[in-house]
Amino acid sequence: MYTFDIDYILINVLMFLFFVYAGRNIEKSKHPWQYIWLCSIVFTIVLGCRYMRGNDYLRFQLTFMYDQDKTEVLFTLINRFLRWVGVTKYTFLCAYSLPFILCGLYFCKRFVSLSKFLYPAFLLAFVFFDEYCIRQALGFSFIFVYMAILFNLDEEKYKLCAKIRNFFLLIICALAATSIHSVNALNIMFITVVFIVLRGRHIPWLISIPSFLISSFVLSNSIDWAFFQNGLAYLGGFSEKFYIYTIRANSFFSSDAFQNDYTRSIGGKILECFGHCSLFYLGCKTIKGIPSPKSIVALYNVYVVGTIIDMCFWNYELLRRVFDPMLAFWCFPIAFVLKNASKLKYTTQEKFLFLGLLYFPYEMGLKYLVERGQMTLFLWDM
Repeated sequence: MYTFDIDYILINVLMFLFFVYAGRNIEKSKHPWQYIWLCSIVFTIVLGCRYMRGNDYLRFQLTFMYDQDKTEVLFTLINRFLRWVGVTKYTFLCAYSLPFILCGLYFCKRFVSLSKFLYPAFLLAFVFFDEYCIRQALGFSFIFVYMAILFNLDEEKYKLCAKIRNFFLLIICALAATSIHSVNALNIMFITVVFIVLRGRHIPWLISIPSFLISSFVLSNSIDWAFFQNGLAYLGGFSEKFYIYTIRANSFFSSDAFQNDYTRSIGGKILECFGHCSLFYLGCKTIKGIPSPKSIVALYNVYVVGTIIDMCFWNYELLRRVFDPMLAFWCFPIAFVLKNASKLKYTTQEKFLFLGLLYFPYEMGLKYLVERGQMTLFLWDM
């Protein structure tokens, strides 16, 4: 449903332009933290002042006020602390949004040379996630810190004692992320496994692109996902919150309960395919042609594998909660590709693929502005 709410569009466009301005200046600045804080404040005000937007807005408002979700221990403690310092049911989202964007931009700080492209891309990639997955996004703040520490562990400059200290910090971040939202445990496992198994080796486009096509056009429509019910029931034993989802496995995975709301048109799938496959190819070419940090390679791999799996389960909410954040990692390889585009030579066909990258600002930016229906309210619209 299209909407043209002037306040909503103008505020979000201004926020995007501010991230563009900050990204350009961070590359030249000796003091990136001043821009990180400014971006975090702008993001916190815009996202924190939203009203009746996002999954379960009213439920999380009640949870904040009355501790209705005590199974997530740290989440409950955070809410109690926020109430104690005076945060209200109308401003609690400000308190949730600040750590998410602050930790996210802290992680981005390691890629200062990419800031010009990374900051606006990061905003487009994760703004919807923060808005719609309220508690999971709050927990994901610790995953950003977890990744920063994980990638540092692989650097030789750190001495043994520092690596041991960082290992314990990894555990603390993992426990914190999981105790806010248990699904974050699967995100942590996924990122860690991809990072360790591939060890700086990127996934070739000859593997990633055919895998994406099979996943999106074949597997998502033809496989009986009821096969996974027993596996999900097993996972449900690790978390009461996850158990609530898994006991409804039939409603998630049976053909009768296929969630048509998520189904894309053929044209939409082709456009999506063009966008992701273009980034798969150009990301692979850039990593091969330019000396690339292991962290960039790891983020590219997480994005590729996460996106391919996400396509399989596009109409099933449960596993999309795990892999949608991995798809959002497109912001890192696209920034790397655009930053280094002038250093490589491209054929005419390869230059055409750069058009595919326009899919991301269209899908994550333009559609976010004009296809929101009634989800455009702020606190002053009450």
